[in-house]
Amino acid sequence: MAKMLGDDTKNKEMETLLSKEPNGMLINLVHYPIKVLGPGKRLGIWTQGCTIRCEKCISTHNWEFNASKFTPWEKIIDYINNNGGIKRIEGVTISGGEPFDQAEGLDKLLTILRALDFKDILVYSGYTYEYLEGKYANILEKIAVLIDGPFVFGKESDYIWKGSENQNMYVLSREEKIVEKYSEYKKLYKDKKLQIVTRIGVTYFIGIPYQKDALNFSEMSEVKDNE
Repeated sequence: MAKMLGDDTKNKEMETLLSKEPNGMLINLVHYPIKVLGPGKRLGIWTQGCTIRCEKCISTHNWEFNASKFTPWEKIIDYINNNGGIKRIEGVTISGGEPFDQAEGLDKLLTILRALDFKDILVYSGYTYEYLEGKYANILEKIAVLIDGPFVFGKESDYIWKGSENQNMYVLSREEKIVEKYSEYKKLYKDKKLQIVTRIGVTYFIGIPYQKDALNFSEMSEVKDNE
């Protein structure tokens, strides 16, 4: 059983939480630190599976609902603890794939993250805020910041946090520190910096490039060896 750092009461609460379904979700990648998808040094979680499938998406490797990508909650919690937990990780960014295509799993993932005392939780979704508010208002309550809308090729954006101009940032948290942090982050322009992460023969390009640059490696967002 995954344990929280130094808190017996919270460990018991977490044990109760983890005993309920679902016991995990389809996850493509969990990585720390991420420095290009949100302010600070963050934990990045990419879900596996997407029904939206935007034209010229650079994350096509995340489209299929691949059962082999099922990840139990304990594995994610252990990874967080092994990287210092809330004392070291400055925030969490959840992307995909499409996180809301696994709504039940996303709901529980957010509950677990909040139980681990994370407050700065940023979620990217290809669905619009209006759609999510109507269908998943209970999940939005657990998110600090939502960046919504599908990627639309041809609607270029200079802002660091979005891939196309139609996408919007909604700061849902009322915490002053989070509101102030994202009011500044929202103003930042792209600096053409991406992160490269390699895991067991798979190379990931992390970040939001200009669309014209993304065309150069759209087929390289995940490079697999002999799969």
